Amino acid sequence: MESNKRLKIQADEIRRKSKKLLAFVMMTVAASAIATTLKAQTVAEWFDQKKTQTKYLLQQIAALQIYAAYYKQGNNIAHNGLSSIFGSLTSENGLHTTYYNNLKNVNPAVKNNKQVSDIMQWQKDILTRMSNLDKTANLNENERQYIVQVKSALFKDCNGQITELQNVVTDNKLQMSDEERLKHIGVIHTAMRDNYRFASSFADQVKVYAFQRVQENNNIITEKKIYGIQ
Repeated sequence: MESNKRLKIQADEIRRKSKKLLAFVMMTVAASAIATTLKAQTVAEWFDQKKTQTKYLLQQIAALQIYAAYYKQGNNIAHNGLSSIFGSLTSENGLHTTYYNNLKNVNPAVKNNKQVSDIMQWQKDILTRMSNLDKTANLNENERQYIVQVKSALFKDCNGQITELQNVVTDNKLQMSDEERLKHIGVIHTAMRDNYRFASSFADQVKVYAFQRVQENNNIITEKKIYGIQ
């Protein structure tokens, strides 16, 4: 109870001081205007005086606005107590909280963006094309090991891209605006498209290489038969 009385006394004091400061500033502005009007001046002096007067008037107006805010706050505290300050801060904090929560939540339009479905389809196609490539017939052991190394590097990069995509389109993972999420998805889209093109080209080359080896072996066998070579 005692603390409430003390707070009310402080609020009343703020209000009284604010009134005095407002009155002082307003009287100063009026006096300055009257003095300027009564004083005889040359044209040059008048312009110099006008610049100085304008500067002071702007400063006084700024001060008037500040003290008006103090006066309003003092009245608010006097009538509603410190709960008015707490309510204002709570409201402001609520706006910030809503803003950051929105950054954490992913817009359905972002999740359903076509680039997301492209990325997932490319990942599926890459796995299909590359998974058993090292088991292609007519390859020697060194060639198979090379294909395994290529697969490992490609799958590692794809996994990293998919993990990043999941973070971007999953709620409460990253604080990003819709524009930032779409831009990031675009970067992943480009990377996965390059991975898909590489996987397609590499798989085709391996199959052509294996087929050519079969053809070469068949040609050798045919030539041996023609020339009677055992």
